[in-house]
Amino acid sequence: MRINGYEITGEWKASQCGETAVAEKDGRRFFLKKYQTPVAPIDNGTLDAKTFAHNREFFDQFLRIRKTVNSRIRSITGAGGNIVIPADEFELDNHYVEAAEFVEGVVSDDELEEVIRGLSPEVKKLLMQTAAGALASVHKQGIIHSDLKLKNVLLVKNATGNYVAKLIDFDSSYPEDEKPEEIVGDINYYSPELGAYADIEDEEEKAEAGKKLTTKSDIFSLGLIFHFYLTGALPEPCDLPGKLERRRAKGKKLYSWAALNGGAKLSVSPLIKGIKYRSLITDMLSIDPDERPSALDVLIRLKQEEVLFGEPWPEHGIIFDMDRIKSRGFTGLAKKTMGDIRGYELYRADSSALFLKKDAMLAMKYAKPAGAFSGFSAASSFTEASRSAVSSKDSTEASKPASVSRPLDTGEVTAEEIVPWPEHKISFDMDKIREKGFLGVKQSILGGVHGYTFIRSNGTEQFLRAEMVLVQKMARRI
Repeated sequence: MRINGYEITGEWKASQCGETAVAEKDGRRFFLKKYQTPVAPIDNGTLDAKTFAHNREFFDQFLRIRKTVNSRIRSITGAGGNIVIPADEFELDNHYVEAAEFVEGVVSDDELEEVIRGLSPEVKKLLMQTAAGALASVHKQGIIHSDLKLKNVLLVKNATGNYVAKLIDFDSSYPEDEKPEEIVGDINYYSPELGAYADIEDEEEKAEAGKKLTTKSDIFSLGLIFHFYLTGALPEPCDLPGKLERRRAKGKKLYSWAALNGGAKLSVSPLIKGIKYRSLITDMLSIDPDERPSALDVLIRLKQEEVLFGEPWPEHGIIFDMDRIKSRGFTGLAKKTMGDIRGYELYRADSSALFLKKDAMLAMKYAKPAGAFSGFSAASSFTEASRSAVSSKDSTEASKPASVSRPLDTGEVTAEEIVPWPEHKISFDMDKIREKGFLGVKQSILGGVHGYTFIRSNGTEQFLRAEMVLVQKMARRI
């Protein structure tokens, strides 16, 4: 059977969208999808004029959106990339048909979850980066995918035996500035705003709710996918209010979006180790779209090295006592906002976390005022006043000619001319140092710890241990 230049190589098969088939054209294989709905109305007298006009307008809007989406996606990349592009679209017997490149080596839906659970952390990380990068390209074109789910991030085993991810299925996609009357997707992966939109029947209310549907809706869905990659399951709702608790007690399913909209929270699984992934997924699953990162931000954060200890909020005027924090079993710390309160999330090895306000950090002696440096093993940053509090012995040692490096000026000093502490066995990367906004670096001792003071163009300074200099890639081991 040949249609629109495509030779069908098998039978049409029933699918969720309508029917699918494999075809060939010009020596290439394609995957065809024939949509069950909407159907172009036939003017044969069976429909009254008003109904016919409505159906025609609905179908024409559908066609316009599909062609706009496909045209923009085709402008991103050619065949064989990380986005399975819609290559062609046409009508067949009043039905819309779409052709996309056929992908070899696809893991079947039946095997997908089991295969994902067996992947190494390195492969999962690569899949997440690939998915985020592909989605960033789609969002750059002003397109909302709107149906991101596990099965729509295709898992493909390539010729070398490695797994790669490919973003597929733009059936429900639409331009951010032109929302269709009906949005169809997998309810398990709805964002809170998409779930709310789907529940509204009043046209005016729906139009207002539609303003909240942005590319950030996809980020929520992608966060659910990442959670499954890392744990083999979607996050569990917790802190349920009475109504939702009774619903769960009856054995009814609680969707992530519905739980959040109902006043509950989502619990990121303790199986997710490390601050980077926990923090990223928590941000992606925020009920507030504005608090979610963009797809590009997700990609950047996935590529960053794990940062175990961050910096304090500047207005708090404190420094962390790393030794004391670690002695209490914490492996990491990061700034966190809870409501209107700026505080700190302390992470344990089992990935559980504790949120503390500034006053609690000081009371538990996990931090001290920035001027009180004596006895500290490390600090994330310090001021001129606090630097003067370093003991005279440390100051003397730090000023010895053999251990003091030349400051950077405007780029005339090379990495070899900056002398690191001998025991660190590192060399500085001048380009990276300047990329971070620093104009100078010198050896320093803080609380007995050998580290480095990095000088910014505005005169402020930051003290870093050798391991943090390496983490930020401003130096490499030798």
